[in-house]
Amino acid sequence: MKLEHLILGLLKINPFTGYDIKKYLDTEGRFVRRRAPLSQIYTTLKRMTKQGWVSFEEEERDGKPDVKIYRNTELGEKVLFDYLNSQIKPPFRFAESDIMDRIKFAFLVEPEVIIQQIQVELDFRKAQIARFRNRDRTLRSENLTKEKLTYAQEIEDRLHAYGASKVDFFVQTLEEMLEFFEAQKTN
Repeated sequence: MKLEHLILGLLKINPFTGYDIKKYLDTEGRFVRRRAPLSQIYTTLKRMTKQGWVSFEEEERDGKPDVKIYRNTELGEKVLFDYLNSQIKPPFRFAESDIMDRIKFAFLVEPEVIIQQIQVELDFRKAQIARFRNRDRTLRSENLTKEKLTYAQEIEDRLHAYGASKVDFFVQTLEEMLEFFEAQKTN
């Protein structure tokens, strides 16, 4: 998820200052996307203001610097809704997927939209697992001693198990989310 979309989603919930957005990214948002320095947030907000996606009101504070309180514009709302309703394109690495970001703001779209997006992501990940999970991962080397090669293979196997467990948990979480949103459809 681009920082712009995250900001638009946050501003859909409440007006924020750039500092409020930074605080969010450093706390609750740390699992949504990587941290962003305050300078990047303010640069992004400035660009979004020029694009007409957000507007701001300056609030004077006694003895402190004035603050800008940002809100979405109609155009910003359209950009957010277009993004949330767009087709998902799963990247090769599951950790780079924006599906969890879309889930975060799924209350803004119809359940069918997020259900379809989750299903696309699940199908892609399950196909990846089927293709790569049980491949031959035997290390071969002309340079390592037999002992070093065995040691390197053990490390490789442990790293593979770690990665497999992470993607399995990701898939399990998506399956649970899919059930949740399917239940919302019937309510």
